[in-house]
Amino acid sequence: MSGDRLVAVGDLVNKGPDTPGVLDLVERHGIVCAMGNHEAKLLKMASTIPEKWTDKERRYEHRLGASVSETAARVAHWPLWVDLGDLLVVHAGLEPGKTSLQDMSRQAILTIRTWDGKGEDLDNPHDPAWFDCIRWPVPVAFGHWAMRGFVDRPDVKGLDTGCVYGHELTGWCPEEHRFYHIAAREAYAPLTRD
Repeated sequence: MSGDRLVAVGDLVNKGPDTPGVLDLVERHGIVCAMGNHEAKLLKMASTIPEKWTDKERRYEHRLGASVSETAARVAHWPLWVDLGDLLVVHAGLEPGKTSLQDMSRQAILTIRTWDGKGEDLDNPHDPAWFDCIRWPVPVAFGHWAMRGFVDRPDVKGLDTGCVYGHELTGWCPEEHRFYHIAAREAYAPLTRD
């Protein structure tokens, strides 16, 4: 692995049975991670007093396997995007109509699936996929959209193939033009929109 760039598309917390173990692996191997919507939810929780957490947030904490503040400290420095020069890595996608990452909505980068033309509804199955509405100078690798699954186009690589739902974990090596698919050991969560 010497000299390899290892980058993850986010949502490493609360997406399986061992969040602390996953974060240990990331830190041990120097994997760079784009912030996902699950990490963003965790950071929001960490900035709220526990007495104000919802029942859903309490269940979220229970599944973490560690304290919210400890886990949040481990992911707080993760960037919204990872620009590798010849490849851009984001969690969900890019906001159509914007040419600068700094001008894009944080919410879009973390949660977009579809584009309504305004940025008000980012997950409507009747609207086109965000990547059908953009042109970016380098390929964009993203996750977040397990229901859509694997996307392999020259301009975009959708890598969320639903491992946590019992499907596959997918990796991509751009230098080899090769994808790696590993079957999930089991399903840890039902397939739902989140």
